[in-house]
Amino acid sequence: MIGERLQELYDSLIEKGVISSKKDFSDVLGIDYGSLSKYLTNKVNLSLNNLNYSNYKNLGVNIDWLLTGEGEMFQNSTEAARSEIAKVGAKIPLLAQKVSCGPGQNWECADNIAGYIEPLSPIPSLSGKKVFAFRASGVSMIGLGIQDGDILFFDGSADQQLKDGVYVFGFAGDAYCKLLRFEPLENKVMVYSVQKQDLREAELVRTIEADSEDFHIFGRVLAWLHENTVLRGI
Repeated sequence: MIGERLQELYDSLIEKGVISSKKDFSDVLGIDYGSLSKYLTNKVNLSLNNLNYSNYKNLGVNIDWLLTGEGEMFQNSTEAARSEIAKVGAKIPLLAQKVSCGPGQNWECADNIAGYIEPLSPIPSLSGKKVFAFRASGVSMIGLGIQDGDILFFDGSADQQLKDGVYVFGFAGDAYCKLLRFEPLENKVMVYSVQKQDLREAELVRTIEADSEDFHIFGRVLAWLHENTVLRGI
């Protein structure tokens, strides 16, 4: 049954070091983490949509094997599959524009790609997502360990579920990296700088109307690169 094959896939990706937890597994595949155990035990039938279908294909998973058990787990030979998996999260476009962790920068050049980044090692949180990279400018997020010049990796996928966390966003023509907290009942977004490790001491710097034409979320920060060390986002 599909649940057993999904468990086999999980075990294989763990063994290959592509993921390190079931949370990573659900993120990579684009499926609901809360329902994962039900899929694995066949309590709920796994259904594919355009997004997670692409995620399986990006990992080199043989969809026929997943759905029917026919063929091999991966589309190609074992070595080719490993090569394909190793590419997940690689070749991330580094956008020319810096993202401000300080006073703000002009966003007009965001479409220009300065180059591409290949992570030092596979980063599970980046797998299966539409990832872009920016360089941070400023130190207003130093409490989280984001320093001036660090490379930020963010999920640029459309239709993300918004929850409190660190985001790259545009406001009034400038681009920022800040901690956002959402107040859906009030239709507001609270913008914080984090200069101390204790998030309770984060500084509220702005409150934005969630539907403001000047406000646009580019994506949630998944990780950042500092002095050859990959740090996971919150």
